[in-house]
Amino acid sequence: MATTKMIQSLKRGFAILELLGSSHEELSVKEISDALGLNKSTAFGLIHTLTRLGYLEQNDQNQKYTLGIKILSLSNAVRVHSIIIRAVRPHLERISHQFGETAHCAVEQGDSVIYLDKVEVQNSVYINTQIGTKNYLHCTGVGKCILAYMNRERQDRILSGHMRTMTYNTITNAERMREELNSVVRNGFAEDNEEIELGLSCVAVPVFSSANQVACAISLSGLTQRMANYGRDQIVKALQDASMQISQSLYSYIPSQEFHRKNTNSN
Repeated sequence: MATTKMIQSLKRGFAILELLGSSHEELSVKEISDALGLNKSTAFGLIHTLTRLGYLEQNDQNQKYTLGIKILSLSNAVRVHSIIIRAVRPHLERISHQFGETAHCAVEQGDSVIYLDKVEVQNSVYINTQIGTKNYLHCTGVGKCILAYMNRERQDRILSGHMRTMTYNTITNAERMREELNSVVRNGFAEDNEEIELGLSCVAVPVFSSANQVACAISLSGLTQRMANYGRDQIVKALQDASMQISQSLYSYIPSQEFHRKNTNSN
């Protein structure tokens, strides 16, 4: 079996972060190089890069280094994602078992969606998604939920960029996509109508942390014909009920009135 060679500079950079993370005091370039067995010039280059990126900070008085504030943003993201997963998981399990299909939870990350959790049941069709992987905003149900509630400037930037064609159903025209996103806001759910893979469909709803602020999105995906047999309204109701419970438990926010208004308008 072929093996992939480790990138030495990346390995050394993480070793510096781990060393400072376990140290109870600031360390100099020499102390870091000695502890890790690195050439001093090599250690300085890595430390300088990590400092410029914000992952290390230098004390101007003694010229020593400690972990930078940017590390906190990464650890906070992990913590927030973990909290979301714990709150969402029981609902994904219930919905997946109710319909016999695959349920997902996803959040926004860098103009993409990243899957935080996935629940499959024995008879569900295989969906080629993996926890921790990214997908497109414009052709996934969870992505449309997030894109629909972005501020207008960011939304315009994404819609004016390249939207990759995945199937002949993929919406790549900015005006058509804007109509689609308006429908998401108006009706309270999004759909992937075989837009990322032929034969597969998805229904998704946003999970709100406050009014019009989406924390994540949850969805149900399966074969198009099977999803049609369940009935879209039934799937939407199950997802929206779960969304409201998650919003309340995580953020003490109850979007029931908003969902009720949208359901009334769509009837």
